[in-house]
Amino acid sequence: MINHHALVTGGGSGIGRAIAVRLAELGATVRIVGRHAAALEETCAMGPKDRILAIQGDIRQEQDRHRIINALPVTDGLDILVNNAGGQFYAAARDISDRGWDSVIDLNLNATFKLTRGLFDHLAQRGGSVVNISLSGTERGTSGLAHSIAARAGVLGFSRTLALEWAKHDIRINCLSPGTVLSPAFVSAATPETVERLISATPAGRTTHPEEVAEMVAFLASSSAAMLTGQIFMLDGGAHIGPGLGMI
Repeated sequence: MINHHALVTGGGSGIGRAIAVRLAELGATVRIVGRHAAALEETCAMGPKDRILAIQGDIRQEQDRHRIINALPVTDGLDILVNNAGGQFYAAARDISDRGWDSVIDLNLNATFKLTRGLFDHLAQRGGSVVNISLSGTERGTSGLAHSIAARAGVLGFSRTLALEWAKHDIRINCLSPGTVLSPAFVSAATPETVERLISATPAGRTTHPEEVAEMVAFLASSSAAMLTGQIFMLDGGAHIGPGLGMI
């Protein structure tokens, strides 16, 4: 990925951090976006020198999206866009307020689409690859996450539509849906019992590691995946099919 330029949202921790570091290790110049400057600087320090650059901003805010886009060198274009920023809280659907619903939809769906749309010219210049990070429970539903699942399903839908519309510009768009990842945000919100229940429902018998997500992103962004677009990849140890009932 020498001379490649990448943008990773949510690059201050967890999956986004692992993705940024891996792309930088492979030779790309990576710009990471996040709200917290200190966390972004920690990620920058973990990669090869001067390969990871920080852009502090909130992708939900229009002025910040413009600033992020304008921070990219016009002459370089954009080879890789990883829409990883996201978040949610856990609640039964009947307990989600209008404000809570709108907040999760705005971050996970609206802001992701608006940033991707705004980067079209940069991506078209290089024939870029977009990887949208989703959740493995999106297609079957996940209790306690009605707002997030609705938003992620929207991302899957617009990803396939953009894959159709932007193919003539040599832009590829795919979705990657990891299983349970023990990110700082998840660990702070989930009980040990919840983690154990999720692991027991995963045929592989463990959680997904951030580094595994990063490797898959690197593949999807590479020339080896040149014929892959409009696809949804489950990286969840089989959790999306469940443990199965079986007779043996």
